[in-house]
Amino acid sequence: MSSGVSITSRLAQVWLVGLIVALFSGIGRANMTGIDIAPSPPTTTPGRSAEQRLKELGITLPPAPEPFGTYAEAVQTGNLLFLTGMLPTEGGRATIIGRVGAEIDAGAGRKAAHLAALNALAVARQHLGSLDRVTRIVRLGVFVATAGDVRDQPKVADGASELLQDVFGKDRNPARSVYGVASLPLGAAVELEMTFEVADGVDPPTSNRTTKIDGLSIFYREAGPKDAPTILMLHGLPSSSRMFQPLFARLSDRYHLIAPDYPGFGHSDWPDAKIFAYTFDHYAEIMNHFTEALGLSRYTLYMQDYGGPVGFRMALAHPDRIEALIVQDAVAHNEGLGANWKPRRAFWADRAANESALRTNLLSLATTRTRHVGNDPNVERYDPDLWTDEFAFLNQPGQADIQSDLFYDYRTNVDAYPKWQAWMRERQPRLLVLWGKYDLSFESSEPEAYRRDVPKAEVHVLDAGHFALDTAADQIAGIVRGFMK
Repeated sequence: MSSGVSITSRLAQVWLVGLIVALFSGIGRANMTGIDIAPSPPTTTPGRSAEQRLKELGITLPPAPEPFGTYAEAVQTGNLLFLTGMLPTEGGRATIIGRVGAEIDAGAGRKAAHLAALNALAVARQHLGSLDRVTRIVRLGVFVATAGDVRDQPKVADGASELLQDVFGKDRNPARSVYGVASLPLGAAVELEMTFEVADGVDPPTSNRTTKIDGLSIFYREAGPKDAPTILMLHGLPSSSRMFQPLFARLSDRYHLIAPDYPGFGHSDWPDAKIFAYTFDHYAEIMNHFTEALGLSRYTLYMQDYGGPVGFRMALAHPDRIEALIVQDAVAHNEGLGANWKPRRAFWADRAANESALRTNLLSLATTRTRHVGNDPNVERYDPDLWTDEFAFLNQPGQADIQSDLFYDYRTNVDAYPKWQAWMRERQPRLLVLWGKYDLSFESSEPEAYRRDVPKAEVHVLDAGHFALDTAADQIAGIVRGFMK
């Protein structure tokens, strides 16, 4: 949080000069007006995992503190993550208050710095998804509430510095500035400011497996501790479990993630449509058998697009297995299918007369691209491989028949919407709704329709498209972490 402390221009100038000297002259350590500047060694330690170190140290990070005012706890620009001022708070209040040299001694100040650093790491993890994305700590600023002629501020600051070194390693020690100030917000003894350098993403180990379900080879991705809360991720059209890779990189440090491919998608078997029923009822039956084969007795369902019809059927069949629901651009209300669904409804009414037109639209490159980009004016944010890969998949032998059969069966979802709504109204499941505001596949009114069924639902409309993970993976990971607490 903002310290509200005015640092004199002279002190600011001294700090800036010291930092520039350290960065560009290679000074090992400059000591000016309480400024400690560490050397700049290599930025990474091969094989060192901050998340693993936390476990080895027996450290459980606290919940990330909520802002005390109108500001963001963390802001990322490029590869730098800036944290707002961090206080030694628990449950929204400062737990170590007072001035070093008056109400508390340096030892209590060290404890305050340690707790503030834990809060900083909790905020960084919430934003990044994993502390393993931190390549180094660039700067640590430590403000110490001080009375009289106290000179122990660097010792107090070590309460934070030593924790950071234990977690990230000596080679990632930051430049450090230490200030003695008259007072801090909430009467806290210490406030920290931190800047991290971060990588685009760190991929924790993911296992790519197959298992036999009802005579079919079902491919699935799995990551994370098996004794952690399980999130079962159900993909959309025309994607596969691959769409969830951004979340695997950001959530598997804390959650057990499972993402299967349906039959006819990805790396699962593609039985001929003449002998296999490509229906949502059949998919739900197979996915239920899949969870049983893996011994998943309790899980959160993460449902995107086609994952909604599959997941809701699973939930109604086995409600005792459902810990919570996460809906990402999946419809459960008729009004969620807008005007662009009129020709698709005509296909449901008369398949023979509308089959050719439906296939041309559903399987085209333009439609495949639009599913991702929607009406987002910033198309440069999207990797074109997203839709060219899917278009290549849709043009594989047999795919036209598979996708046509499945889309024809989509009409049964519309018939089932009232049942799903009634189930939600009766059960009041824990529900998180994530929605890309540029999604042209479904109506923008759909997120609030969920809230009518589940008034306590958590709803987030994102600066993203139908496949919101394309551009909002960091934000979604942070929201999911908060929801899963």
